[in-house]
Amino acid sequence: ELVLRLTPGHGNTPRTIGTKTHFPGAVITYAAIHVLGQVAKGKPDRLQIISSARVTKLLTTGPKVIGVELTRESGAVESLQGLVVITAGGFAGACGRGSVLAKHAPGMLKFPTTNDERANGDSITLGQAVGAGTANLDKVELTPTAAVLPGQADSQFKVVVSDAVSGAGAKLLDASGKRFCNEMASSKERVDAMVKSKGPFRMVIKAKQAQSVQWLVDFYTQRKVMKKYSSASELASEMRVQASVIESALEGGDALYVAVVTSALYTCAGGLTTGSDGKVLNSTGQPIEGLFAAGEATSAPFQKLWSVSGIPLLYSICSGRTAGRTVAAALSKNGSSTQDLRDIIIGVMTKPDLVATAAIEEEKKPDEKPLEEMSIEELIAKVKDLKANGPPAAPVDDGPKGISMDEVKKHNTKEDAWLVINGDVIDVTKWIP
Repeated sequence: ELVLRLTPGHGNTPRTIGTKTHFPGAVITYAAIHVLGQVAKGKPDRLQIISSARVTKLLTTGPKVIGVELTRESGAVESLQGLVVITAGGFAGACGRGSVLAKHAPGMLKFPTTNDERANGDSITLGQAVGAGTANLDKVELTPTAAVLPGQADSQFKVVVSDAVSGAGAKLLDASGKRFCNEMASSKERVDAMVKSKGPFRMVIKAKQAQSVQWLVDFYTQRKVMKKYSSASELASEMRVQASVIESALEGGDALYVAVVTSALYTCAGGLTTGSDGKVLNSTGQPIEGLFAAGEATSAPFQKLWSVSGIPLLYSICSGRTAGRTVAAALSKNGSSTQDLRDIIIGVMTKPDLVATAAIEEEKKPDEKPLEEMSIEELIAKVKDLKANGPPAAPVDDGPKGISMDEVKKHNTKEDAWLVINGDVIDVTKWIP
């Protein structure tokens, strides 16, 4: 069940999507993957999913991009023709020599990263090879809440503690046990405050405050990202500071959940330059025909907002939808058959015997004459039929015949919204904020 949570950078207004028992990004992502998998299975002419492969080259004819060359895990090389949308993410996971980070933001190499090896800058490399322009490659955002796991202080990879914990009331303490920043400020402001303060730094939330995100702190505690303390005095003893200092910072000293945190590479605000329609632009600002991009593969148009919680993911979704619509329009213009993804999903995911027909027509059988009205010939024929085929099966009550798609389509407003999921029609009006 989706909820709106208060997170840093949004003042006192809860406007970041969260869930009660799971990470929202994972819920939305895996739901999308599941649905697309069903579409690929039911409509292979519309969608093919290739995994365990890496695109190594964009194919061109003159200045026009016409497809990609990819290498399978087996080493086999293949070529695919068509319009190309680059959504391979940023470059904050590659910190070695020759990396995009080393070339454009070498000062960031001293920080650990919350990205894995997939955020390796392939988007930039592929685009630049065909003349794509880039911008703001030095704009790499740091998070102040990357957890330092016990015994792994020198590990290059860090796990991010969700901003939802900050929104629930967590405080950031320096080595002396004092607060040193506004925990609800943007990540840039909190990181800047860390630079001016002395670590190690700790993210601390009282058990009572943690109840609104209990599944999160339990998840982190089980994986040793956080540690539970019975009181402020216990934490103070470990930090070798006065308990009163921590109690003052937290406005109380009951049971606590604590994570040791540091600054780490998080998201990339720079990348390939694109127009407002998602078309990739060359170094002179002209569109490269056949090439589109979205998400962290691109340079975001609002650099100052990038450090506000939730904005990078929101931009990825928005720019992805924009590029997708532009590509669909281009395909339609070229004579290719296009169809709204929602209609494809409905057709694949619904039960055809219940939903997904324009109208439901019940098959009608001709009424049979009562026996007393039959002629002798009709009675003899009836007896012979019964001997040969047995009595007719009793009518089966299949329950309601379902709701037609014509009816579902009428409920398409914020005040009256229906969805079709796995053949079930669900009224989702009450969940729309």
